[in-house]
Amino acid sequence: MKKLIILFGGILFVMAQSCDVLDKEPLDTISTEQYFSTASAQALEIYCNDLYPKLLSGHGDPGAYGFGMLEGDYQSDNILPWDANMVAFSQHTISTSDDNWKWENLRACNAFLEYYEQSPESEELKHQYAGEILFFRVMDYYNKVRRFGDVPWYDHVLNPGDEDLYKARDSRILVMENMVKDIDQAIEWLPTKAETGKVYRISKDAALALKARFCLFEGTYRRYHNIEGDTEYLQMAYEAAGELMKPEYGYALFTGSSPAKAYHELFIQADYNSNPEVILSREYDPGVGKGNNVTRMIGVGETPVGFSRDAIEDYLCATTGLPISLCGCEGHTHHTTLAAELNNRDPRLLQTVATPEPGDYTYQLNGQRPGIGKLLSGYSSSTGYPIAKFYDAENFTAEHNQGTLDAPIFRYAEILLIRAEAGAELGLDPELDKTVNALRDRVGFTHHLTTSPREDPKLVAEYPTIKGPNANLIREIRRERRVELMAEGYRYSDLMRWACGLRLNVPKLGVIVDDATFSAEDRAILEENLGYANTEITQEPALDVYTKRMSNPVPNFIEPKNYLFSIPTNQIGLNPNLTQNPGWEL
Repeated sequence: MKKLIILFGGILFVMAQSCDVLDKEPLDTISTEQYFSTASAQALEIYCNDLYPKLLSGHGDPGAYGFGMLEGDYQSDNILPWDANMVAFSQHTISTSDDNWKWENLRACNAFLEYYEQSPESEELKHQYAGEILFFRVMDYYNKVRRFGDVPWYDHVLNPGDEDLYKARDSRILVMENMVKDIDQAIEWLPTKAETGKVYRISKDAALALKARFCLFEGTYRRYHNIEGDTEYLQMAYEAAGELMKPEYGYALFTGSSPAKAYHELFIQADYNSNPEVILSREYDPGVGKGNNVTRMIGVGETPVGFSRDAIEDYLCATTGLPISLCGCEGHTHHTTLAAELNNRDPRLLQTVATPEPGDYTYQLNGQRPGIGKLLSGYSSSTGYPIAKFYDAENFTAEHNQGTLDAPIFRYAEILLIRAEAGAELGLDPELDKTVNALRDRVGFTHHLTTSPREDPKLVAEYPTIKGPNANLIREIRRERRVELMAEGYRYSDLMRWACGLRLNVPKLGVIVDDATFSAEDRAILEENLGYANTEITQEPALDVYTKRMSNPVPNFIEPKNYLFSIPTNQIGLNPNLTQNPGWEL
């Protein structure tokens, strides 16, 4: 076995789980008390273990047929799957039921917190596992607030007849206040990662990272959706990120074998225990039936996916350090070939996207031109920009669930981006050389961001409303976030918190089909099966991925409706005190 995998036992959970506080029987209180009255350290750990796979998704559950965290970007303008994502098109309808409204994880957390003190173990050890449970309660609520906005706050086990079963939704202001209290207690009780030596176990470091993440989300969401309290949360995000940047935590950016390989190598590792960048990871090992499918799904191409042209165009020119709309370089501002378009850009581009040019950065293409969806032979991509991130040639097999790659859940790069963005929004020092420029230095991108960057018209169109004191700097930090965290599932939440949902309505385009990359036969097939639309930068026709293949391909993001999902109607039927989100009323 390559490492120790957290195995998730079931002995406890006959009594410790329920699916929904509104329609399931409660915990057996006597059994729970009996369990905790004799619970050893191992028993407390087993209880916690059950929540790890439920709330830390990583590359997906072992045995799952999917791409894991990559799929989070399907809802955004980053990745365009072959079958159009209904959320990205804002064509999802009011839900009758929604698994994201389930409360079983929260119930398990509350049961632990109600009874764990009865364990005969030491206070220090009990507090350590209670800290893990508090982390998971915060994570569960963070997911719910992002999706639904206001939700009921429950901090105790509910029994039949309890009035709180039928309470109205609490405001996100109350929920967030309680989340901050929970995470601060977790930070106090949890040991550091250095003390545990386990990157796959919740630590004080992971709790600080979660606090930085949800406080940045909430601070910017409130700022750009005109809700009070934005500055307070941005300040907490700035401080939590700053705490993790202190030398005593020991974090640094992973440098790999060379700047030209470091970024790609970061995401194809089978064990992050010795990686200085990863704060928390999810482990996989097919040797114990815990493999994943991510490299296999990228390489086989049965379900084609690809990066959008809009995402590709955010990577800066390496020659000038300018946006490609302003650099004037042949192949960038003026399209020539696909290879020339991808060359001489921020080095993260060729470590994220596969190029057809033979050489070090072909990854799964092996020097071939990209296949377009299911229409052409060879490796498949829905857009012509195949995914290289998370693809490990040595890890590839056509057999399912044999992937050994672990998944970074929190990494130091995100912490640096949080520090930079919160600082810029607050008018504080974003510490660019320690944050954004450190990320660029890691890959050998020598053009540094300054506090007075040149205005990029593309970014102005992407982010028209900036409320912080330095608009162009904030836009450039948002660019950096998109590039560094590409395909890790952050983009949709970012667009929602910045109130930039209308960005989902832009044309969903792929590559420009040039003569040097695609044969006349290829182009004829594409002409027959796919549409074209002019690009914003070159004004040349690029693949319009969905127009000819979908009966209703027009994206339709509506403000403010689509910033939140609907409350499932079956829950409103059970609890008439629940109100529907704006725009979703029947």
